[in-house]
Amino acid sequence: MPVETFAEIAPQYLAERVVSRAYANNVTRVAARIGAVTVERLNRYIMTRAEKVSGITARSERTIALCMWRWAYDRGLIDVAPRGVLKMKARKKPTKAWTVEQLRQLVKATEQFNGRRMRSGADLGQFLRTWTLVAYETGARFGDVMAFHRDHLDGDTLAWVQSKTGDPLTRVLTPACIEACKAMLAGSPDGRIVGWACGAREAMRVMRKLLDSQGLGGSSKWLRRSGATHCEMETPGAGRLHLGHRSPALFEQAYADWSQLRTKTPRTPRLA
Repeated sequence: MPVETFAEIAPQYLAERVVSRAYANNVTRVAARIGAVTVERLNRYIMTRAEKVSGITARSERTIALCMWRWAYDRGLIDVAPRGVLKMKARKKPTKAWTVEQLRQLVKATEQFNGRRMRSGADLGQFLRTWTLVAYETGARFGDVMAFHRDHLDGDTLAWVQSKTGDPLTRVLTPACIEACKAMLAGSPDGRIVGWACGAREAMRVMRKLLDSQGLGGSSKWLRRSGATHCEMETPGAGRLHLGHRSPALFEQAYADWSQLRTKTPRTPRLA
């Protein structure tokens, strides 16, 4: 049956794919925002979004819309192929990550929140410390970190399947991280290591409070890129492996803080 809007395409498009909940929700939101399946409407949406969000986000949403449109055209739900859609280049600033010293400072700073109880009963300081260590040492995305369960732990290793790619990963944890995990698990009602303490919105709020107390910019996303950058500093090529990327170039383009990778940054020989 023919469709006229992206919102009509989205549920049928997603029904043929195994994707994470976060991606499905994003597809649904983008489809609802765009409206009618026309080149004029999509181009207007892309230009409007480019003024409100980063170039990378706008380009990502453009890709999502085009994938839905092409799928609908192939299935005979739309009579017109997506031609004449506005092209755009995402201009990205150099990636910044926290230094090792800043992260040590951050872990130490979680102690100021010790003894403060969250609504779940979790100790706020312990929650922040465990989240910071686990996210940094595993390189896992926020959703995966919050879903980590005691079953993922085996001695000094943590093994899981990435929700975004479906690829398995295993990371060796430091004694401090293992100790923090055990402390959180002691009060966990469902076996999750940190996710039981609070929801995503509350987690971001308390992390912002921790970062502001130390005068640090960035967000919890910097834990992932910082860990990858520091792995690359130790061993060339380890940054991509730490993140579990399939594409060798993705780490260098979006996750490497080249200001810290001074010994790895390409440099010409001295001429004078």
